[in-house]
Amino acid sequence: MKEFNVDAVRALIEIQNGQYMTAYKGKDAAAVASLHTEDAVVLPPNLEMIKGREAIQNATTAEINAGGTDLALTTLDVYGSGDFAYERGRYALKVKEDEQILIQDSGKYIVVWEQVSKDNWLIKADIWNTDLPLK
Repeated sequence: MKEFNVDAVRALIEIQNGQYMTAYKGKDAAAVASLHTEDAVVLPPNLEMIKGREAIQNATTAEINAGGTDLALTTLDVYGSGDFAYERGRYALKVKEDEQILIQDSGKYIVVWEQVSKDNWLIKADIWNTDLPLK
């Protein structure tokens, strides 16, 4: 079985998360989507499952256009084996309109990462949900 160095994998995942946050803050949905495998699946709260890089880019564009900004990802744990890693973390996100904060969201997530080359891990599956109470 292939060796799995959790510390090295976590460091690479945190680099990818940094690129994700930078792209999101820069309103670059294509760059966000490029951090996913071609056949990735995203499972957002209160929406249908999103399949594939192009659909992920479209959904990210819609989220950014709706005012999503200031995304922060915090890795809590990484574990896995072989070519797959599992990340558990927390997120924070603001939704703004005309620089006024409409929603300040935070929650938790699970991401499945797939190693696609020696030092490159991409998102294979992503699910998150909010800590905000139902209204």
